[in-house]
Amino acid sequence: AAMAVERVVKHVGPFRFFGKVVTGFKRGSKQLGWPTANLDPAAFEHALDTSEEGVYVGWAMIQDSRLPEKAQHVHKAVLSIGWNPYYQNKQRTVEAYICHDFEGADFYDAQMKLLICTFLRPQANFNSLDALKEAITGDVEFGQKVLDQPDMVKLKSDPFFAST
Repeated sequence: AAMAVERVVKHVGPFRFFGKVVTGFKRGSKQLGWPTANLDPAAFEHALDTSEEGVYVGWAMIQDSRLPEKAQHVHKAVLSIGWNPYYQNKQRTVEAYICHDFEGADFYDAQMKLLICTFLRPQANFNSLDALKEAITGDVEFGQKVLDQPDMVKLKSDPFFAST
């Protein structure tokens, strides 16, 4: 049976982060089927101390001249914020699934702007990879609807994305 995942819509911040896309676990796209962009921890280290771990939504923009112009627009993003066991839990990660087809292009080392505006659910432990995939699919569907609300759409044109 599918594990019930409770989601809420709790507005936060918005938090604005700007940093480099770094190599994550490389498990996002391979195991889960979701390409994710990991934000350089230096970009959010101090800002996120008080934030709850979990799944959030917001807007993301990748600045990389190697990408097609459309790919560099502001896109919806579903984010996972949490401790990274790979670093013995000393470092948190911000992994963003950007709702755009980048056609397999990778953008490591590109600059990413991230505006995080809504909390959806706490981190959860899933008993299988399938349960996790199912939850992520649900997060992305739910999160995209949340971002369609007028007050969320407004944040897509936040001055933060226009500044260089």
